[in-house]
Amino acid sequence: MAPYTFKPVTVSHNPGENDIATVILKRWYDKAELAQAIEYLPPGLTIHSWAIVLNKLKDALGTEKVVVGKELHIEYMDPFSMNADEREKRGSACAVRPTTVEEIQKIVAIANEYKIPLWTVSRGKNLGYGGPQARVKGSIIVDLQNMNKILEVNEKFSYYTVEPGVNFFQLFQEIQAQKKHIWCSAPALGWGSVVGNALDRGWGYTTHGDHSNQICGIEVVLPDGTLVRTGMGALDNSVCGPLFRGGYGPTYDSMFSQSNFGIVTKMSIWACPAPEGFTRVVLSVPEERDLAPMVDALRELLLRDKIQNHPVIGNVLREINKRGLRKNFWDKDSSIPYHRIKEIQKELGLGFWDATFALYGPKEVMDYNLKQIREAFKPINGHVLTATAHYPKPGQKYLNALDVPYDLQTGNPGLRPIKSIEYRGLDGGHISFSPVLPSDGKAALDFYYTAQKICQKHGYDFVAGLHMHLRHMTHINMIHFDRNSQKDKDTASTLFVDLVHAARQAGYGEYRAHIEHMDLVAEQYDYGGGALMRLNERIKDMLDPNGILSPGKQGIWPKHYRNKGKSQL
Repeated sequence: MAPYTFKPVTVSHNPGENDIATVILKRWYDKAELAQAIEYLPPGLTIHSWAIVLNKLKDALGTEKVVVGKELHIEYMDPFSMNADEREKRGSACAVRPTTVEEIQKIVAIANEYKIPLWTVSRGKNLGYGGPQARVKGSIIVDLQNMNKILEVNEKFSYYTVEPGVNFFQLFQEIQAQKKHIWCSAPALGWGSVVGNALDRGWGYTTHGDHSNQICGIEVVLPDGTLVRTGMGALDNSVCGPLFRGGYGPTYDSMFSQSNFGIVTKMSIWACPAPEGFTRVVLSVPEERDLAPMVDALRELLLRDKIQNHPVIGNVLREINKRGLRKNFWDKDSSIPYHRIKEIQKELGLGFWDATFALYGPKEVMDYNLKQIREAFKPINGHVLTATAHYPKPGQKYLNALDVPYDLQTGNPGLRPIKSIEYRGLDGGHISFSPVLPSDGKAALDFYYTAQKICQKHGYDFVAGLHMHLRHMTHINMIHFDRNSQKDKDTASTLFVDLVHAARQAGYGEYRAHIEHMDLVAEQYDYGGGALMRLNERIKDMLDPNGILSPGKQGIWPKHYRNKGKSQL
């Protein structure tokens, strides 16, 4: 392979974002380069047998698609790892970058022959959850970033079909280039995989922001190399694969979300038709206790379709997180006390809680819905609601997302939120605590107080990003840490564990977790003595008897790993 050189970020079309992301990425890579480079063998292999495997991979894929040495050492590490000995725990043997289904099948065949663990990443940008790092030391990273074809953008039925290496910028730019009247949906950082985000139950901010529930048909390589298409796509000459989820018989799309049962190579996702208008709405309420009536009012508006996308609720701490280093607002090690939060609130002219959401459609519909929304929040004293509407240019029927000031709620991807990791230090990182709660005001406020006390005990802040849906909410707390402080990282990990146990006591579970905590979160799902996990394990053992695909993903371990102590994995 050619010598490794750092590549600056170039994906974003938004001014200044590539430079911001490049500075942060370079900081990560420079630090990784300083660490001692160690070669790790797959479990059970010798130096001699591993050399044979490497040659087989190079013969099957081409030498340029097999990554070892410095590039492996730098690019396939988790920038937000919390362990001082992370590489010793999870260092990879190599990475491979296939470009076709046939190459994936060859990789799977070699892995089965030698019983080598594979760890699949679509682009490796799942930051805060492990990035491109595997759970098992000596794994081969199967990196799908070069399978990056946009196979179809369909305006008539409003969907797109993509390979796993396609990122949100690429998709958005292709829709613009084709002048299609649909809006894609993007998460906070647009450099990640469209497919990977949907499979991990990520979300965006348009009407179709619940990405996993927009999946309609996938193509997947099973652990034995079999290629399967789900739903109507199972017809050899299928016309309706991206149109109807059900197909005939059992439906398997969701079986490959957050699992290790196959490698997804293609996906169709439903999209949001470009609307006749868009209104950005921001609601602020002044007091901490106002979270309860805010949540209850939002739930009713969502259920009655007055709000079409999902509102995001943030507190004062989330707002200062966007504005710079924590020490600029509070320079002590303790959590920021209530009196200081209220001072910051006044200084910045904020609500204690701010909710952002949007309206879509013709002016008459948006005006009617906005009237209902204003009425719903009248009982909350001191609330402030602002609404800014945008309409198509003269002569155009539908609104182009680029004709609106940058807003994730239009599906326009970005990178600017990456700056938020600098909250506790310029070289910062984060993990996310993401329990699922009912969309109930009292439940949201009660658990906020519970989680806040736990954060304060550890000297941390509850940086809230509460995502409201029709019947549930994800009560997210961003746990930031200084990557240069092992104490900070240890505290962040301990805090996460304490929060998981507090959520479990209240009857709540996480929907997502960093690789460090996947087993812990899985253990909370204990109904019937862990009946769900036993079902997962039975499926795993049947489809993947050699246990090669992503062992430990979401706590699902192959049979030959289950008796090992957690400290060995």
